[in-house]
Amino acid sequence: MTVFSIRERKKSKPVRGALARYQDRIVEVLGEARGQRVMIRSIHADGVERCTAVKWMNLIPLDSQLF
Repeated sequence: MTVFSIRERKKSKPVRGALARYQDRIVEVLGEARGQRVMIRSIHADGVERCTAVKWMNLIPLDSQLF
């Protein structure tokens, strides 16, 4: 992880519907949860879609190119 990506993440909360990277997967931001958390939707390695609350500072914005 680079210093630039840490600064970029701290700018603002992601908006609803935004795509981001969380750990090893691409996620969709569903909305704000309590405190500094947001709800995300992701598909896990077992193929099951899950909704999870995570700290928004742990989300990395996607670059302009997905693949």
